[in-house]
Amino acid sequence: PAAPRPGMAPRAARTRAAKMLALLAALFVGSSAALTARRVDAETRLQLLPADTVWKNASAQCSPDEVCVVPSEDRWLISSSMTVDGLRVHGILKWDDMQPGITLTVAWLHVEQGGVLLVGSSREPIGLYPGVTANIHIKKHALNRHPILGDRFLAGNESTIKIYGLPKRRTWTLLSRSAAAGSTELFLKHDPASMGWSVGDRVGVATTSVGESTTHRIVDIRPATDEQLALASAVAGQQEAHLPASNAIDGNVGSLWSSFAGGVDAHWLQVNLQDVSNVTRVRFFFQEPRHAPAYDVEVLTSESGPWEVAANVTDGVGGWREIELHRDHVRAVRLSAAYSSLWNRGFQGRRGAEPAWSGLWMNEVQVYGRRVGETMPTVIVLDTPVGADHMGGVKELEGRQFEMAAEVVNMERSVTVTGDHDDFYESKEGFSTHMMGAGVIDIRHTRVEYCGRRDKMGKYCLHMHMMGSCPSCTFQGNAVVDGQQVGITIHGTHDSLVDQNIVWDARGAGIYTEDGNEMNNVISNNVIICSRWQVCAVPWLGHNSIQNAGIYLIGMTNDILYNRLAGHQHGLFTPGSAYPRGQGYAWGKVCPQHTPFGKFKGNVNHDNVRYGLYLDNQYPRNLVRDENGFVKSGCERFDADGRDNGVSPANVIEDEFDWHNMFV
Repeated sequence: PAAPRPGMAPRAARTRAAKMLALLAALFVGSSAALTARRVDAETRLQLLPADTVWKNASAQCSPDEVCVVPSEDRWLISSSMTVDGLRVHGILKWDDMQPGITLTVAWLHVEQGGVLLVGSSREPIGLYPGVTANIHIKKHALNRHPILGDRFLAGNESTIKIYGLPKRRTWTLLSRSAAAGSTELFLKHDPASMGWSVGDRVGVATTSVGESTTHRIVDIRPATDEQLALASAVAGQQEAHLPASNAIDGNVGSLWSSFAGGVDAHWLQVNLQDVSNVTRVRFFFQEPRHAPAYDVEVLTSESGPWEVAANVTDGVGGWREIELHRDHVRAVRLSAAYSSLWNRGFQGRRGAEPAWSGLWMNEVQVYGRRVGETMPTVIVLDTPVGADHMGGVKELEGRQFEMAAEVVNMERSVTVTGDHDDFYESKEGFSTHMMGAGVIDIRHTRVEYCGRRDKMGKYCLHMHMMGSCPSCTFQGNAVVDGQQVGITIHGTHDSLVDQNIVWDARGAGIYTEDGNEMNNVISNNVIICSRWQVCAVPWLGHNSIQNAGIYLIGMTNDILYNRLAGHQHGLFTPGSAYPRGQGYAWGKVCPQHTPFGKFKGNVNHDNVRYGLYLDNQYPRNLVRDENGFVKSGCERFDADGRDNGVSPANVIEDEFDWHNMFV
């Protein structure tokens, strides 16, 4: 058989996709305006219910091995934990937001036409009352599979799904100060308590070294033990002209101080503190092979001296070395190498190839403590130390200030929707969600984990499916963690909001606009991180692993604002030439290479192993489109009168900051 076109799925996957598309095309009735007209706001509907409405106890209506049906005229309340094989909702199914620790275990849950699922509300989210949480466990192996959708899903068709966890005032922040490898205290740009962060929360720290982003738990929130102190200057007993003492305090481990050709008493380095401080520890980075096997660490506590020995080291090696001091009112710190030891820099401390007069190579000195009289800032304390250095705060480069800092994200929520854990990584199967047609899906401040089903069309973690214009459709403040196929998908949907979400380890793509006709969606303030690029760079639905991205954008007329993308193949990828006619239901009705851009502003891409921002053959043109984003006039370079059809003035990408990516 002929080779498939680039981006085309294998034959079996295409057959399944064709069947699904045929089904969905039948369900996708009418124009975007018609879909909007059929939507009913669920909360308005609840407010119109009579005060004497009878709520039935949901757990009393169902048995564990059956498919349970909420009739259209019924109102059910989940007020205790329950297990059921399948659940079809035609009426209203509401979660009791005052009962703690409720878990619903179900193989599939389908909210059918006109039905409503409410877990919390905008006024009374789950967790508003202390100790109240909600857990929805979508299990595998249904005894009674849904006739069309199978199992392992939470979905709706022309219905309403609203899930509201307790909002955090911020779902992410940045390191305000760099964190060295081994640190358990993190200084944050925003106060943890003010953000709504708590002891026990699960957090993630993004790499700033094209390495691994890691997850931890907060075990304490308190004033910092110490902080890295500002150093005013450095002097040395000997320095080479091009390798001065100041190199050891410039914050760059790529530069160094050298004491080459110094005399017996010349191999010392003194760093002067900017403020008198109580010093707790110092860190030195020696470069091999010119380290100091033996040295004293001395402190100066008065202007007139004398120097006091605070620590003696006899087992010095290359790399970072941390030494505790605990000395008060320190003005300066000095390292003095024992000259005789410099002859013994060979294997296991024996005589080496480097003579003593070759001196020392020191890349960096860091001093920690607290300024005298200072109130220490609040930090979060982690259960496990970070494994690498993480950049924080603002750095000056060529006279400009850049906030090159690791993101710290909070992945704890009062509502959790989870899939089975036992074979998730082997089977590549979790659960999926979607809403289609004239429905409303509004999920906020919820943890969605162990989700997505690899190489199964439409089986994504969070999914707006062919909903037309849906301004009330929202994914906000969620934590999507460990997805086998895409974190958040916007498919054939317009005018929605995807905001302030954390997406961690979503294979394939973090956020995905699927067909190319998606318009006027706002994708803003999301942080999308892959712990290691190899985790997320996987083949999926015919896309090869090189096409992995934090945001995978086929529809360009969307607002992409203030998102942060780290640890992928690409940060933001627009595969224009790979899908010149779009995908799926929009195939042949769009021209993604020539779609005008929405507003692109303030996005940050860092530590991606290929591109930060990758625009693949995008040439925006003036296109006449209908309300579903389908082109009415064609995509030609010139209009009917022979005039250039390019967008004028040109589309602009504003305030883009890409750093530490392999290419751009």
